[in-house]
Amino acid sequence: MKNYYIIHGFKGSNIENWFPWFKAQIDSNENLCVIPQFPVELDKHNYNEWKKLLDVYYKEFNMINNDSIIIGHSTGSICALKYVLENKIKIDKLILVSGFNNYLSPDKNDIHNKINPTYYVEENRIKEIKKYVNKIICIYGNDDPYIPQNVLHKFAESIGAKEVIIKNGGHLNSESGYIEFKELLKYI
Repeated sequence: MKNYYIIHGFKGSNIENWFPWFKAQIDSNENLCVIPQFPVELDKHNYNEWKKLLDVYYKEFNMINNDSIIIGHSTGSICALKYVLENKIKIDKLILVSGFNNYLSPDKNDIHNKINPTYYVEENRIKEIKKYVNKIICIYGNDDPYIPQNVLHKFAESIGAKEVIIKNGGHLNSESGYIEFKELLKYI
């Protein structure tokens, strides 16, 4: 059985964007799609709190393994990558949608600048991800309104990922019209 995990992004939800649609496409007798709801309260919106929930699936239920595909969206992308690295988990695929590492907004008061750095991976360690993942794919829009193109590209390049750039994809969320994500099915 293949296990699919979706890790939502900043202040996200497990029932937003294309996540419910994807789960409906995947769940079957041969596949299980899990979309945890991570804490989004400001005092719990950090990597240490999010990894506690991932630990349940990995350490308690042994459900993250060689047959797993982890899909991260936005901040969830770097959370997924960091978790795999930290635990040295061998998985099948890592699909990072609108993913980035070490990006801070030019607006010093932006709440993302306070929360996102807890998820970031040191630049000298990020390449190690190739030891644990058979295939890495980064998918992002050519017009993401939140993350600059050079940041999205540099992240994909730094982890040796296959890049898939979607014209007019925005942040590949419901704001950008993504309540379905048929393109993603090509890469699972």
